[in-house]
Amino acid sequence: MGLQEKWKSIEQELMAAYQLLPENVIESDNGYRENDFLSYIEANELLLAMEELDGVIDYNPSPGKEFWTHLINAAKLMNHNNAIRYESIRSAT
Repeated sequence: MGLQEKWKSIEQELMAAYQLLPENVIESDNGYRENDFLSYIEANELLLAMEELDGVIDYNPSPGKEFWTHLINAAKLMNHNNAIRYESIRSAT
């Protein structure tokens, strides 16, 4: 898989997770902010976008197993250790 193809796959996973967030999600400076997430996606800052999404857990109930599965997939595509933490959160959901 080429780099651009990989980036596209990561972006698709992150956007799929984003689409699963409830409309009444609580935003915060220390957790998740929709505008920050969208800005990171637009700038191709995919790690920051992923971490912005995972901040949703700070002030909200878990969005569900499917949400975490998309973040796990994105983290694995990035070869990032967050995949382990996301798997733990998914298991507890």
